Amino acid sequence: MPTRDNVHPVTDADLDAHRDSAEFRMQNIPMRGVSYDLLAELRKLPGVGGYLLNEPVNHVLHAIRRGLCLYYELYEEVSATVDPRQAAFLGSFALFGAGALIAGRLPMPAGDNLASFPKPGGQFFKAGLGPDDDLKGVLSFYLKAVTQTAADGSPIVETADDLVNLTREYFVAARDQMITDAERFPAELLAQVAGVPFRIGDLELRGFSASEQAASAKPAFTPVQPEQIVGNTAAKRSLLRYVDRLALYDATQGFNPVLELGGLPSTVLFDGFPGTGKSSLFRMAMTRMNERSEQVGLPARFVSIDPSIKDEYYGKTAKLLTEKLALARDRNALTLLFFDDIDLRLLSRGDPGMGGSDKDVLNLTMQFLDGAFTVNVGNAQTYAATNEPTATDSALRQRFHHREQIGGPEDWDDYAALIGIKLARQIKHGLVQVAGDMPTPQGAARTGAATAPATPARPSLNPFAGKKSLSWRELGDLCAEFKRKDPRFTGRPIESVTQKLLAESADFEVPGEWFTKPDMFLRKTYDEKVALVKTLYRPITGEMIAAELEQYFSSEQRYADDARVQRAERVAADLEAQIAARDLLARRENGQ
Repeated sequence: MPTRDNVHPVTDADLDAHRDSAEFRMQNIPMRGVSYDLLAELRKLPGVGGYLLNEPVNHVLHAIRRGLCLYYELYEEVSATVDPRQAAFLGSFALFGAGALIAGRLPMPAGDNLASFPKPGGQFFKAGLGPDDDLKGVLSFYLKAVTQTAADGSPIVETADDLVNLTREYFVAARDQMITDAERFPAELLAQVAGVPFRIGDLELRGFSASEQAASAKPAFTPVQPEQIVGNTAAKRSLLRYVDRLALYDATQGFNPVLELGGLPSTVLFDGFPGTGKSSLFRMAMTRMNERSEQVGLPARFVSIDPSIKDEYYGKTAKLLTEKLALARDRNALTLLFFDDIDLRLLSRGDPGMGGSDKDVLNLTMQFLDGAFTVNVGNAQTYAATNEPTATDSALRQRFHHREQIGGPEDWDDYAALIGIKLARQIKHGLVQVAGDMPTPQGAARTGAATAPATPARPSLNPFAGKKSLSWRELGDLCAEFKRKDPRFTGRPIESVTQKLLAESADFEVPGEWFTKPDMFLRKTYDEKVALVKTLYRPITGEMIAAELEQYFSSEQRYADDARVQRAERVAADLEAQIAARDLLARRENGQ
């Protein structure tokens, strides 16, 4: 029975009820016309302990048995509300749950060149033949994978770690394929498993998404409220708007009504010097997301791509990154992903320090940002920060559609307000004596002349600047002129420009009542939500398009100018060192 918080617990007793069925299936695996016992076949492998299997191998068997028990339990539970003739759906959900449980119970072993299971293409795993026949196929292919031999006749699995790694990857592949295949099922079927989550120990299944309770708990971080952010007015406003728009995501529909009209970019890049407030802005976004997630009843996920993804073993880094990025595919949660210091995490192509794993990580990230392995439904957003945008791979940088230059405090009001924030406790106790009234961050934002970081003035590159009612021909001519000046101005910049235009069209704050008074928005039908959101937008004009095209082109030129200056400074430093070295040698030769 579902609990008070609408979660269906699957207990050990529920799983044990299927133990006989699970063990029978493990003892009778069909392969090449013969029935095999998984335990007996594993005993034949080298390095697994022989008759008395060593602990890691025993753990693999226990994990598989528990996963099969969960398969039977989920199939049985969902069959109570779903037509049993929907065997493909029932089998897919049950196999998804089994794969998630088995993969979650097996650790990623340390070591290099471990036996692995290459991710298969297409529909490698079959579901829809019924519980027994589905599992026969899954276990038959698994047994074939662990008992195969290399070209020289040596076994692929030579150690217990080999078996653990291959088993884990095999069931991760099964889980991921079921997630992908779920997109073909109608919404009414998906709603049957999304509405009541299943909890198995620390594992929670909500629809075709899985999370560990420990991983889904609220992360420990110092909350940052908007009034604590000094300067960075435009970036602060953008982040608050984006989080509020993410929170409008309709989990039942599996789509965000804002995406029907635009104004919610999937990727955002912050660049600025160290100490300008990039990390504080991220924490502000997390704080706002926590508040909104509680109001709309969806869990908040925060995924940080940090140095922990780097591993000494080739190939493992890419696996760790893949698993982290996969969290963004949870359609029953609101997710923020953060790449802090992305220029340090992901080296540029051509960097002399780039190794094989670095290339894998860069390619995986660019594919993720392109949407190669996921669909943007408006419940997740990826942020990245860099101190040196010119050190970021150019192809990677162009995949971030919205860019904010983070300048930090902008004028005297900002700096004074920042000092006041840092000394807030001392001011409260009367330990700070400074004449005059201390400006507040809100006041600094109002009195500051700039709403965005100051940038060096550039002559306008737009020959149509100031002209009204621009035509499509004039906009096309402007793009062609930019392409003539810089051949890198291709189709990708247009994607970034249009995303920025959609954000400008969506120049509004989400009404707070939509979250605090559910009848005003949250309880409306999806079409009614779209109609309400539409009333907040403003039209996109030709002048706006031209201005954004110029802004994007200018930002790339700024990056190029900065890169040239940095190269010149490095060359100058080298020349100065050479001159100093030559003078030193000359003095030594003269006996000085």
